[in-house]
Amino acid sequence: MRILFISMVPFEDNSSATIQNKGIVEGLYKCENEVDIMTLMPMNNSLGYDDSMDNVKSFVNNVYYIEVDRKYAVLRTKKEKLNNEELHIKNTEYRTNIINRIYSKIRVIIKNLYKNIAIFDAQKVNVKGVSKLNIDYSKYDIIISASDPKSSHLIAERIYKKNKNCNARWIQYWGDPMLNDITRESNWRDRLVKYNENKLINEANKVVYASPLTLKIQKETYPRHTCKMDYTSQAYTNINSMYRSKEKNSNILVGYFGAYNSKIRNIKPLYNVAKEEGFMLNICGASDITLKCTKNIYVTGMISYRKAVEMEEKTDILVCICNRRGTQIPGKVYYCASYKKPIVVILDGEYEEELGDYLNSFKRFILCKNQEQSIRDAIERAKKQLDKGEYYISEQLTPEYVARKILKNI
Repeated sequence: MRILFISMVPFEDNSSATIQNKGIVEGLYKCENEVDIMTLMPMNNSLGYDDSMDNVKSFVNNVYYIEVDRKYAVLRTKKEKLNNEELHIKNTEYRTNIINRIYSKIRVIIKNLYKNIAIFDAQKVNVKGVSKLNIDYSKYDIIISASDPKSSHLIAERIYKKNKNCNARWIQYWGDPMLNDITRESNWRDRLVKYNENKLINEANKVVYASPLTLKIQKETYPRHTCKMDYTSQAYTNINSMYRSKEKNSNILVGYFGAYNSKIRNIKPLYNVAKEEGFMLNICGASDITLKCTKNIYVTGMISYRKAVEMEEKTDILVCICNRRGTQIPGKVYYCASYKKPIVVILDGEYEEELGDYLNSFKRFILCKNQEQSIRDAIERAKKQLDKGEYYISEQLTPEYVARKILKNI
């Protein structure tokens, strides 16, 4: 089949959404489909720009880029990435140029205002740019739009609205839902958010979520559309790491690689256990809190995808932390599954029992609660697994299985 895969996130962006999308595209290709991709034009001055992420083009025929709207420069959340010389010049200009100061304050006000009144993410301003692309949409059998961000689905919606010759079936893949997204604060916009989400779901031929628990809640929220809803796990990344045997009594290296905003994930119990037990721990990821480095704990911010893979390869035990609330499972849990090493998943939130039952079905992860003693016990179990070197990988985590599940009954 001819498939157009749409995401507002460029494949050069260092984010979990990019890794999610890579797994889907790889699976579509390996299932013998012809795939084109459409994304926003990558911005190499963005803090998240990482050209080591973009190895997906070997799986696709054509790449289409949507131009970045000038208004998005004001609304975008990520800061620019500057070298030292540019940073010095920018700081000098800022100190001496009153216009820059005024502009900066106005920009913050506009961003906060948009954040507090908008229904969709700031990427929505880029959607109309798809109309500038000269594409024959009649050649496609299927169009897949993937979020986050949610505005990715608005691109597909505009394509269908403006191109009456487009008869492709529309599949929406939701990494996170809209109304039930744990990162969204409930407020006066709830009805509008629900209206817009329902409108998008209504227009799709099929809607796929990333976990069975999210599927259950979405079916309860939108009962009229249950027949078109399904779920699939995310795919592991194509990593073929060799098994690394560990000498007896040698100190293990544990690694946490991912964001840990304190409102979303609680990393403190893991940090405290490492301090007390003395095992080596690397923590790499963006956060709103500051953790101190110690003699056995190394803490740094977001690193490149290439650097993260290098550090993960050298790690003995990988740790993933589930969200404080909600039904979504961090993509990192799945991405790491092909590593030949133990993976400890720290459960949390009001659905930790249900999440535990689901993750146990893969027979791949060592599960524990987000409590210090439970984490200690899990690390000990991981050490024993290190000695055996036996790691089962479920077929359900392969890119091909994920792609087949997305395309099923379409």
